Amino acid sequence: MMKRSNLVPRYPSSRRRAAVAVLTAVTLVVLFIFASLAVDLGFVRAVCGDMQHTADSAALAGASALWEAEEADVDKVKERATDMIQRMQESQGFEAMPDQVIEVGKWDYESREFTPLEPGTGAPFAVRVVSIRNKTPLFFAAIMGRYSTDVTREAVAVGSGRCGGIWGLRGVRVVGNVVTDSYNSDEGTYMADSAYENGDICSGRDVVLNGGVEVHGDVMCGFGYEVNINGAAAEITGMTTANSQEISYGPLDFGDIRYTNDNLSIPLLTDGGRSPWRRGLGANFRLNANDNVTFPPGNFYFDSITMNSGATITLSGKTTIYVGGNVAAAGAGIINATADPGNLDMKVAGTEFAIGGTYEFYGSVVAPNADVKLYGTADYFGAMIGGTVSMLGDFQFHVDESLPEADFFDPPMPTLVK
Repeated sequence: MMKRSNLVPRYPSSRRRAAVAVLTAVTLVVLFIFASLAVDLGFVRAVCGDMQHTADSAALAGASALWEAEEADVDKVKERATDMIQRMQESQGFEAMPDQVIEVGKWDYESREFTPLEPGTGAPFAVRVVSIRNKTPLFFAAIMGRYSTDVTREAVAVGSGRCGGIWGLRGVRVVGNVVTDSYNSDEGTYMADSAYENGDICSGRDVVLNGGVEVHGDVMCGFGYEVNINGAAAEITGMTTANSQEISYGPLDFGDIRYTNDNLSIPLLTDGGRSPWRRGLGANFRLNANDNVTFPPGNFYFDSITMNSGATITLSGKTTIYVGGNVAAAGAGIINATADPGNLDMKVAGTEFAIGGTYEFYGSVVAPNADVKLYGTADYFGAMIGGTVSMLGDFQFHVDESLPEADFFDPPMPTLVK
């Protein structure tokens, strides 16, 4: 008789059942881990996005108040940032205000670092916000003993603030013992003991200060440019910052002033009765050394102005001078006898503007295409806008806050830098 085969199916042994159970458990753990990665990581990333949005919005909200924030108004900056955080958290369905970080201070564009300022140590121009959501719940990660995680996100925004008075659209260089401050001629004549701290030096590019420069105001360079201070004696009482947008000044529009003006009312020179008009060159106005002429009030146009050493133009009333070309008056003077900067407005379309000597200057100069050079030892009262501005000598520049040129740059929109 044939024997039965031993290949009869049998039930799995207990050892096999245990191996399958372990394999199943390991597989489930791996599946839970992947579920955790898929669900929990996705959830945390969504929370991170909400937190970053909160930090960005709060930093921008705080920075929007920076231009009006003197030392005592820093609380207003923090108040705006706090209000924005509260609004954002309400929309996100949680509240954790005590954990949030709001700081005001300075931002270093080169190192990209924020430095908080203590009260009384300077004017802030940056806001740092750290949005925090502690114990954010997790789901599948609980199988690994992780039930929650902390989420933080940081943002820094700058608010450049207003800057006015002395503008070099393409750069400013100050060399010597130059001092700036401000006053308001509508309130009276300049008085040193009641001067204001708005003698700002502003630029769309670099600012270089050499020597014993004293700026009683702010120093602002262009975004991505630098304020270079060379000399231990230099002093800046306001903030040192960068503006957060491109700076430009629209083209000068002279209209028909070249043909409709008060040039014919200009008298002969005081000494010798000679004409100041240069022969054969149209409206080129020239004064030789020590020449003087007095202008009546009016609107005047010149293709250029050339004044040799000691030459002067004296103004007796409200005067506007348009120059289609260059102004060369180093060592000479334009004397505003009214001592009111609002009574002299110079608009220069050329590429060179130089003036200086021992004669005080009262007025505003708008020369957006020119390399402006201010020389001498006499003071300047008014406002200056040039393509570049070089201040060379030992004098003071008193910005007249009543002039529109002293406030042509509106506060820029706050900008995120981190």
